[in-house]
Amino acid sequence: MRSVSEKIKQRLLLKEQYVSTQQIRMIQIQVNRFIRNEPSALMLTSVDEHTENSLIAAKLAIAMAHQGKRVLLVDADLSSPTVHDLFQTKNGLGWADAVLERRGVKNMLRETLVPNLCLLTSGSPQRFSHDMWIPEKIQGVVEECKRAFDLILFKAPTFTSSAHAQLLVECCEGVVLVARTNKSKKEKLVTTVDAIERSGRKVFGTILQTG
Repeated sequence: MRSVSEKIKQRLLLKEQYVSTQQIRMIQIQVNRFIRNEPSALMLTSVDEHTENSLIAAKLAIAMAHQGKRVLLVDADLSSPTVHDLFQTKNGLGWADAVLERRGVKNMLRETLVPNLCLLTSGSPQRFSHDMWIPEKIQGVVEECKRAFDLILFKAPTFTSSAHAQLLVECCEGVVLVARTNKSKKEKLVTTVDAIERSGRKVFGTILQTG
């Protein structure tokens, strides 16, 4: 009988049609060049809708964890929280609760069956509130996470259509974009990159989703 970890690994690997492992490795190289030995926060967001952000963020997080880095994958897409499904866990206390309550994330973290990789789900649906999107609150949680992890990877909603993503990027050192091959418009990609760079953040690269 296959273990849960084997099932998770197969689920991620079998969706090679969405994004190649080679693309993940190329982004991984760029991230490693930047973060060096400093704890860093990175946001994965998309150019438009209908992208597999959760899957791609999970694959990147696993790749970084396999290098021995302590990685925290955070589901910051409050409107479409799906990262927990990939890891076959419940969406209990998480990101929204940590920001609103400011009581610490330690007891909200979920260990995964991937060594060095922990998960912070999006949080209790009833706690989603505009009150949590205050820069000081978010930055406080991010800094707390940096004390325990080498890399915090946020899975965020589409950048240009989400005020949440545009606020969260201020607390990150860089961004990875996801675009759909032959479907995402070049103009929208350029607009998204420009918006991110105006915030003073580096775009590490764009992952092309083929499915």
